[in-house]
Amino acid sequence: MVKNLKGGSKGKKMGRKFMTAPVDKRIRLAEEEGEIYGVVTKLLGNGMFYVNDPDGKERLVVMRNKFRGRGKRDNSVVQGGWVLVGEREFESCVKPKHDLLEVYNDVEKHKMKSSGNPIFAKLRSEHDNKISSKENDDVSFEFSNKNIVDYNAQIENIADSVEKSELIVMDIGEDEDELLDVDDI
Repeated sequence: MVKNLKGGSKGKKMGRKFMTAPVDKRIRLAEEEGEIYGVVTKLLGNGMFYVNDPDGKERLVVMRNKFRGRGKRDNSVVQGGWVLVGEREFESCVKPKHDLLEVYNDVEKHKMKSSGNPIFAKLRSEHDNKISSKENDDVSFEFSNKNIVDYNAQIENIADSVEKSELIVMDIGEDEDELLDVDDI
């Protein structure tokens, strides 16, 4: 029996008997005719979600039991994530369902984008646009002679206003002989 070394609630599920041996995982690509790449657009719940394929067609996908339960840890389906889905050949209806075959993580997405395949260039989502806009919001500072001159002028204006404030003296009212300096306050 496996010892519970981690302790606490649900600590045993991380035990040795539930872990698979680390395998050099290659990226699974579409091999057959009915396999389609897609971007997750909407999660519906109950193991179902919508996917947009490279042609822009929306498809309903059903998550198989392989990707639920214990297998969910490594295969989390999130909005904006890339997946590989398979068409159901036996269904002939207006909105056929598709099966989930593979979930790609961020590292695999980056490898697939850099492979140069035009299909991966078409896989875009609003989620990718939000991330790229956050990356492009960086502020860059440029220093030139004009900026330095403006900065020096601002410093001189501040220095002039400080000198004027040092000269302001307040009258307390009770004792006319005592004067209070603003800097003493």
